Amino acid sequence: MSTSYKPLPPISADVAQPVAALAFDPVSDTLWAGSNAAIITAYYSTRGIRGVSFPVGGSLGVKKIIPGDAVIRALGAAGEGLGQWSKGGMNIWHLRCAQRTPQPFCV
Repeated sequence: MSTSYKPLPPISADVAQPVAALAFDPVSDTLWAGSNAAIITAYYSTRGIRGVSFPVGGSLGVKKIIPGDAVIRALGAAGEGLGQWSKGGMNIWHLRCAQRTPQPFCV
């Protein structure tokens, strides 16, 4: 049995900032991209249609993006921001460490 795969065209998204983190959504046709400006943006379909966008917090880039069924979790570089948003962009919770107060996970 022969299976042939048809290659998809490249995503032609207009990304203004360098990409620091990428994650594919497990339940939809979405690519989540985190920029060096600490912004997460959704790109839909193979055409790269820009969708919802939200800030992670801090001045450094996005370190990690974890998409789930209904939420997106993200971590900013150097622990400057940590949060969870709904896939529509609504902030569920967000933590940003104080600049001069060292905390265990804010180092």
